[in-house]
Amino acid sequence: MQDGSLFDKATLATPGIVDVGNRKQLFLDDLLVDEASRISRFIYRPDKYPANPVLTAQEPWEMGRNRSGNIAGVEITGQTVLFDEDEQIFKMWYLGWILDDGLRPWCYATSSNGYDWERPCLGIYEFKGSTDNNIMFASADPSYFNVIKDPQDPDPQRRYKAQGEIEGPISNTTGGAINAYSPDGVHWTEHPGNPVVNHGPNFADASTVLGWDPKRQKYVGYFRPGHPLAHEIDGIGRHRHIRTIGYSESDDFEEWTPTRIMLAPDHLSRVDHQFMQFTASIYGDFYVGFLMLHQTHEQTWETFLLSSRDGFHWTWVDRHVPFLSYGQLGSYDAGYMTPSGPILHDGTIWVYYGAFRGAHGYDPVKRGRAAGDGPNMSIALATLPEDRWSGLLAGPNQGLLITKPLIFNGSRLKLDIDASVTHGKPEQIPAFDECDVRVAIADQSGLSISGFDFEHSTRIRSGGIHEISWDGKNLRRLQGEAVRLRVEMRNCCLCSLEFFE
Repeated sequence: MQDGSLFDKATLATPGIVDVGNRKQLFLDDLLVDEASRISRFIYRPDKYPANPVLTAQEPWEMGRNRSGNIAGVEITGQTVLFDEDEQIFKMWYLGWILDDGLRPWCYATSSNGYDWERPCLGIYEFKGSTDNNIMFASADPSYFNVIKDPQDPDPQRRYKAQGEIEGPISNTTGGAINAYSPDGVHWTEHPGNPVVNHGPNFADASTVLGWDPKRQKYVGYFRPGHPLAHEIDGIGRHRHIRTIGYSESDDFEEWTPTRIMLAPDHLSRVDHQFMQFTASIYGDFYVGFLMLHQTHEQTWETFLLSSRDGFHWTWVDRHVPFLSYGQLGSYDAGYMTPSGPILHDGTIWVYYGAFRGAHGYDPVKRGRAAGDGPNMSIALATLPEDRWSGLLAGPNQGLLITKPLIFNGSRLKLDIDASVTHGKPEQIPAFDECDVRVAIADQSGLSISGFDFEHSTRIRSGGIHEISWDGKNLRRLQGEAVRLRVEMRNCCLCSLEFFE
């Protein structure tokens, strides 16, 4: 084998019987799947907001210029946007570029609808003789990339937590990851014990955080590690490493466990691939992650969708199809993007991302950006409907899904179906391109259960959330028993299933 890989990695053992209770089951991995015939995995991709970008440099304190003399713009990188359930508004923490005084402003914006953003007058930081601005803090070195709201912390002065990085005199050698705390997300106090993680084996640069993980009862950070954890680039005479994603936990957001390698390029990666950054959120039973896959040759990257059941072991939902791709040459996001973690609000998944017009390098013109063509950095939005991450797709040939044995709670079953687009007017008898779904229930060994066969099942002919019944039979008598679902499907994508009362 020319890639240097001699052994295949062992996969995690999966349970023989899966207890799904009454929790919605998405198809972001194969945990429920025992057999699948004529079925493919389908990944959904978000729609970029037509009026993107949603935030661009327009205020004097956002007019810092890059090496080429052009306005650099505004950016987010890391976990930087949230929907505040208490106040019912979106909140964003973003960075401007370095100004003439050598300082970089850290700013705050809000939105009532997620599309139109306002810069509230904070009255905190004096810029050119006035505090009429939305600047919270400005510095020549510390940069804060992540902000979380933490309702579980008993100290109200630490309700909001920020984490970023300080370089110090020598990049990636001195300094490290830094914290700040705030009661309101606007007035910040830097942690006196910074850095909380020193540059070195545990942290090289580009920290992102998940925040508080209620499943693990820990704070979780994704530190990009350095020597000796990450793969060292050979033959250059100094310690430089392939960009890799690490994992660390903390009880208090300050004392962090030694970083472990979580995600790294492997023998299936292209030779120039690096893992730039990683952001994630908890979504039902899953952790949903955005991996920014850096293409060194072009100095661009695209974002891939990963899922996990434990927050550390991750599954590529589709390793070949990006979840979020850069745009056409000359567009606002032609180079790369840095998404914040997904936000579920009002039936929609919101993905805010830093949008970069040019390549990630000394000469951003590589992606076709001409001088005077506007700021290189802005902030954009992409959305997709709730639960539309991925699904199991059947085409014109009927597919069959057989689940592992399941134990459930409830008396009813519903499926979320995305029906394929039909070629013509739907017919009484399904045509070759029309949706058609039926469900049967078998026992743990796969033997049919009387009355719960395909012939007695509800027949689904359209998209949406549908309850499945079998001539009025109640599922409660099967509750607590291990059963298998058998799903016959044609021209549709099965997005989820759920038992309920």
